[in-house]
Amino acid sequence: MNKILVNKSVCLLILFLLIGPKWSVGQELVKEEVSFSIPKTLYFTGEKIWIDASVLQNGKASSSQVVYAELLDRQNQSVYLEKFLLEEGSVFHFLKIPGELVSDHYLLRVYTRISPLLAVENGLKQQFVTVFNPQKPPKVSLDSQARFLEGKTGSSEIRLSKHRLSPGETLTVNLSSAAEIKEVRVALRNPYLEFDSQIPSSKIYDSEVKGELIPELFGHVVHAQVDPRQVDTTKVYFLSVHGVESALYTDRPDRDGALYFDIGGLKHWNFVIAQADQNESLLDFELQSPVVKTQFKSDFEFPELVITADEEAFLQQLLLSSGIQSFYSEKYAQEPVPVVTGFVADRTFMLDDYTRFESVETVIKEYVPMVSVRTRQGKKEFRSINEFGAVFEKNPLMLVDGMPVFDSDQLAAFNPQRFERLDVLARKFFLNEQEYEGVLSFSSYKSDVGGFPLPSNAIFSQYKGIQLPIELKRSIAEMPDSSFGDFRSILYWSADPLRQLPSGQTLEIQTSQVWGAFEVVLLTLSKEGEVHEERKYFTVENNP
Repeated sequence: MNKILVNKSVCLLILFLLIGPKWSVGQELVKEEVSFSIPKTLYFTGEKIWIDASVLQNGKASSSQVVYAELLDRQNQSVYLEKFLLEEGSVFHFLKIPGELVSDHYLLRVYTRISPLLAVENGLKQQFVTVFNPQKPPKVSLDSQARFLEGKTGSSEIRLSKHRLSPGETLTVNLSSAAEIKEVRVALRNPYLEFDSQIPSSKIYDSEVKGELIPELFGHVVHAQVDPRQVDTTKVYFLSVHGVESALYTDRPDRDGALYFDIGGLKHWNFVIAQADQNESLLDFELQSPVVKTQFKSDFEFPELVITADEEAFLQQLLLSSGIQSFYSEKYAQEPVPVVTGFVADRTFMLDDYTRFESVETVIKEYVPMVSVRTRQGKKEFRSINEFGAVFEKNPLMLVDGMPVFDSDQLAAFNPQRFERLDVLARKFFLNEQEYEGVLSFSSYKSDVGGFPLPSNAIFSQYKGIQLPIELKRSIAEMPDSSFGDFRSILYWSADPLRQLPSGQTLEIQTSQVWGAFEVVLLTLSKEGEVHEERKYFTVENNP
């Protein structure tokens, strides 16, 4: 069901009066410690990068509600961004690699809206991942290159029953560490990255991260900017978001021209539409990306991705492996948090219950007694009629899936065949500081404005919301049905919600048909709280 999100609850309003939508750098806030883990670092486009992430403040779940996962290219450009909902400071989700990326190494970064600004070392975590796109391959060298396909033996705290195995053979892993085990993963080794562990921010970035502190305590905050040289702080701007549900938000710019639309309880949407009051010009309006802005150090370099002709068979099997995706389902059919709404209709009309007409004007005249349609100076106007029969003097607030409509002529003439519902409020209505003489709100079947034309001065943007939580039906490292063949490149990952740390110090792993160098990665936690990483390597042979 579509909703119109127009007002925040009293508690939310009081809290924002106390803290404001943003902080300036220098005010005291509790620093956040971000951590994340992925099962491997070698991918193809279209494949999922599974991410297990957490955000803490003083050892407890952070008050931030949103965490970001971003892919950064070697030109320091953000090429992809996903937003995930934190539940008690943690999330397990995936970033699906877009198909248009070129084959290269990318920096996967994880952070919240404020964590890099408060403490870049603990608040911005990253590591390299390698992405192959068969349609946009990397450089090919005629010379064979020494790859880490077997490598050295590795850690003495990890003991393997064998170091060379055949596909489908069982490997016994003994973990002799006396420290607390934090994580174990077994996956294909990335031969194109000599170093694929997480990299400290101090080794990458030239200076501290600069920017505005915009805490996201209730949900995502959409930041927009108008020209500060000619800003009108009394001008109202509208932002409607459209997805599983549609909602409307308003704000006025501050003296610096900044606007902050706190989306709050609504989490998932596909696009947004921005407008100024009465469809005024938006030439100076610009949505701001939430990605963190950083500068690489002069001596920091991305490794070059080069393949050789004799690696074709190895890459072909990995391409096949990338198609083996774990099954998952949405955890919630609708939004995970109830959406606070300030709009309660006097009457709702389900339009399929009535004879369909070819214009909104006719629908209103035939079925909606509390709204009249009149023509004044050649222009159609809608007027709400209250319970006492009094007629208001101005148009009501007119909405299509939460998108304001200021042209009553255009709405009156529009064919509502793709509109599912009409909600009518025939009383005075307050949208924050704005007063309207009633509300006329249409909702489409798909929450996509039902084909209604985009207003002439509006801005449409594919600005996605927070990903819906997911729930795995099977482990991402589980052996698939035999009919599909076993082409797993991830053999075990304890961060998987359907897996857990070994109950003892012995772990049995069955290899797949994917051959090459694999690694066992053991993360332990010292008494001082420091994380230590140990690795052991084994080879699955390419049996003809």
